[in-house]
Amino acid sequence: MQIIIQKNLYIFCLLFVSFCYVAETNKQILLKIGGYLRNRREALSYSQRDVAQMTGLTVNTISNMENNGQANLNSFLLVCRALNLQPKEVFSDDILLEPHFKLPPSSKKRLELTRQLEELILHSDFFDDAKRVADVTRKLGIDPSHSNRISVYLGSYCKKGSLEYFREGKINRYRKKT
Repeated sequence: MQIIIQKNLYIFCLLFVSFCYVAETNKQILLKIGGYLRNRREALSYSQRDVAQMTGLTVNTISNMENNGQANLNSFLLVCRALNLQPKEVFSDDILLEPHFKLPPSSKKRLELTRQLEELILHSDFFDDAKRVADVTRKLGIDPSHSNRISVYLGSYCKKGSLEYFREGKINRYRKKT
């Protein structure tokens, strides 16, 4: 019991530290954006009240945006309009855009499966002849127990118009739409 509690506490601490790192990284970016907006406002000789009147936002919202980067995207766009500022100018410096958390293995498997299916469907002649789900699992080397998942994916390609299906008894067969 104590080992489980220690393990859970360890996981909680890791998540908390990771969250703090994410929050600090984003905080620095938001402070930079807020400073950029403040500098632009001051260069135009506008007060925060002037910007508030042009945007319909409160002076507190403008102040929070400039001082700690706290604003939603809508408010940001309103302020950009008031300052005659293209949003891309605010983001002229590159921002490190790496996710702070890794994808879980299940998501990686799903993405790899999607990539493999897309290759088969869109970039090969595999589906020129009608195929069963079992043919697809065999071709991709996937455990047949995942055939329901493959069937759902193939159905989505039918909805997109890349494949069509027809039934032979209880079995669906899929081929490229002609």
